[in-house]
Amino acid sequence: MLSRRILLPLLFCFVSPMLVAQSFPTKPLRLVLRSPPGGTDDLLGRLIALKMPESLGQQVIVDYRTGAGGLVAWEYIAKAPPDGYTLLLAASGLGAVRSLRPNATIDPWKDFAWVSQVVNYQLALVVHPSVPAKNVKELIALARARPGQLSYGSSGVGATPHLSAEYFKAAAKVNIVHVPYKGAGPMFLDLMSGRVETGFSVVASSIPHHKSGKLRILGTSGSKRVAQIPDVPTIGESVPGYEFDAFYALLVPGGTPREIIQRLADATAKVVASPEYRQRVIDGGMEPVSSSPEQMLKIAKLDAAKIDKIVRTANIKLD
Repeated sequence: MLSRRILLPLLFCFVSPMLVAQSFPTKPLRLVLRSPPGGTDDLLGRLIALKMPESLGQQVIVDYRTGAGGLVAWEYIAKAPPDGYTLLLAASGLGAVRSLRPNATIDPWKDFAWVSQVVNYQLALVVHPSVPAKNVKELIALARARPGQLSYGSSGVGATPHLSAEYFKAAAKVNIVHVPYKGAGPMFLDLMSGRVETGFSVVASSIPHHKSGKLRILGTSGSKRVAQIPDVPTIGESVPGYEFDAFYALLVPGGTPREIIQRLADATAKVVASPEYRQRVIDGGMEPVSSSPEQMLKIAKLDAAKIDKIVRTANIKLD
């Protein structure tokens, strides 16, 4: 009798998480985006929200929590119940939040559980058609001739476009003034109207404007050219040593049961493997990629170390 009293609770501890994972989810999920409609976050978020219910059997609702370069969304997720029903679409910069914001109260490794990648991507250096520079070298020459007179827009302070731009400024030794926006959509509106002369944005968001002639992409941030715009060189071809690749990933609050995290990772893998998702992502100049939670955590930590180096090299200070 004593043995049964001891063994039954222990057995329940092992079985209970499995039962939770098998029954999950029983209600709609919420996918939090850090940027307003109109940018790459919105594109990916809506694709995931469209395809993930096919695996989970529940609706995924997109929830915009904008502001402070993603900090509003990050803090919201960090405080959400760790039950798997609230997810975050995060870009690379979250892992390096302590490097970027020494006074930040969130911990990227304790307050979040990293579920899976959804894409790898590059950033684009874009200019208004009125800018006389036709390539990266000409833009550098223009910026050096007019120090502090040119401006560039980004989707927000601390976001990957901002990081890639400040890294470019340090590597190219130019002074271009940063104008942060609450998302890529508002930034593109001002860039296309000429209120800012240049901008850094995710390649996927920039390609349609480049192809329409409303903006011009001078260079991309990665180690190799983007297949969808092969005539556009990498920034590194003009600025030796410059390279900035990034990713988007799904996260949940820290403390979420391991079985539920795996359930979400499995569902994400099916989304990323779907023909519709892959085609939309590839057409946008990104690479569809999924990963296990263990792989994702390793990737995030390696990327955080890279961003920390960029922050120190470019002397980026957000607080």
